[in-house]
Amino acid sequence: MFTGFHRLVHAAEERYRRRGYECGLDARDYQEAAEERFIEEDEDPYWWRGDPQLLCFDLPSTSEEHLTHGAPTSSQWWDVEKVAESGNFVALTKPAGMFVVTDERGLWEESSTNFIHVAHKRVEMPTRFEPRQRGICHRLDSHTSGVQIFGKSWAAFKHFVGQNSSHRVHKEYIALIDGRLGGEDGPFSGVIDVPMKKIQDFGRREFGSVACTKEFTGMPAVTRYTVLRHYRVPATGRLACWGQDRWFTLVQLRILTGRTHQIRLHMAFLGHPLVGDMKYNPDRFEHDCALVPRIFLHCLRMEFQDMDGDNFTAASDLAPDLQMVLCELHRLSGSEEDFKGELFPGLAKILQKSKAPVEKLTAQEEVKTLRFCKLCKEQEVAQRRQVQDQRAEERRAMYWCMMPAEGVNLDEISKEPQNWGPEMLWVPTELQ
Repeated sequence: MFTGFHRLVHAAEERYRRRGYECGLDARDYQEAAEERFIEEDEDPYWWRGDPQLLCFDLPSTSEEHLTHGAPTSSQWWDVEKVAESGNFVALTKPAGMFVVTDERGLWEESSTNFIHVAHKRVEMPTRFEPRQRGICHRLDSHTSGVQIFGKSWAAFKHFVGQNSSHRVHKEYIALIDGRLGGEDGPFSGVIDVPMKKIQDFGRREFGSVACTKEFTGMPAVTRYTVLRHYRVPATGRLACWGQDRWFTLVQLRILTGRTHQIRLHMAFLGHPLVGDMKYNPDRFEHDCALVPRIFLHCLRMEFQDMDGDNFTAASDLAPDLQMVLCELHRLSGSEEDFKGELFPGLAKILQKSKAPVEKLTAQEEVKTLRFCKLCKEQEVAQRRQVQDQRAEERRAMYWCMMPAEGVNLDEISKEPQNWGPEMLWVPTELQ
């Protein structure tokens, strides 16, 4: 029988097992990490919970003009490059198509698609033969490019995991999504606060995440977005197969948590899935292939407190293959500006050649929609509402969330079908 103390220890071990997995912590080290950090667990890792004002207006994001500040120029997207280094950490860029896997095979397999193997071949790091993690601190999806952090020691790795598990690592991405997020009037920023649960069958034939609000099933997940540009592309010429014109939105994203497929699921929840995403946007994937070579998702910046107390900042300019996509969208949308023959002008210059949407102070109706969660077998309510900054009337944002239906007035539920919410998400076969 568990004593009260043993129950606390067991709960701490479970928390660090779950958090450690998303950071890349090997199963053999869950117990060690739990023991080392159990006494230090005073800070609530979900310090933002229940505060839409904090989420929508007080979390810092990099300004548009500084998105790629400090990032070295890149002219290729198929190989690893070093973008930042300190005494304890090295930041590299991961190309799309390389896998980050921290099991025994993933750590040591000598394959051109194994990012860990290629990274240690290209860049000399002290953790090349470290047996547990080889320095890799976190994971990007195989089709995502951008910043990956390596620790130069096991102590550096554990330091990063501590920062990441308390959700203090500043992570920013850029993505291209389907549709015109914010419409014509805005708001053009917002927060998605929707818990998630990773799903994986025994054969790993199906792998992804679903939305679920049940405690101890769905894990908290928060994504903040800012609309950078809108593009309207006519269905003419080689794109006549679309049958109708399409809108696209370039968004800057900051994630507080790092759940599996978090950005992909959250954008699909909004009804604006990532362009080129076969799992969460299958209906448009064939049409997307006329524009993009892969999922349009890139990790631009990461910042956290180094072991000496200084900030460690790593920035990676948008991968050149995705730069070419934006240049093509720029041309197809009828812009008179051009890039004078520059093959890879860089994200900053691409943004300079186009205009951000102008927000209007238009009130948006609050909408709630009801769904039945096939995972936890309970009713849930998805909500979309406009939040106004209490200190500045002109500052507004959209807050998207999902909650258990218990205690919610069902008379407030919209009876109209919605083009956003849980019904827009991927459902694994076992839950269908």
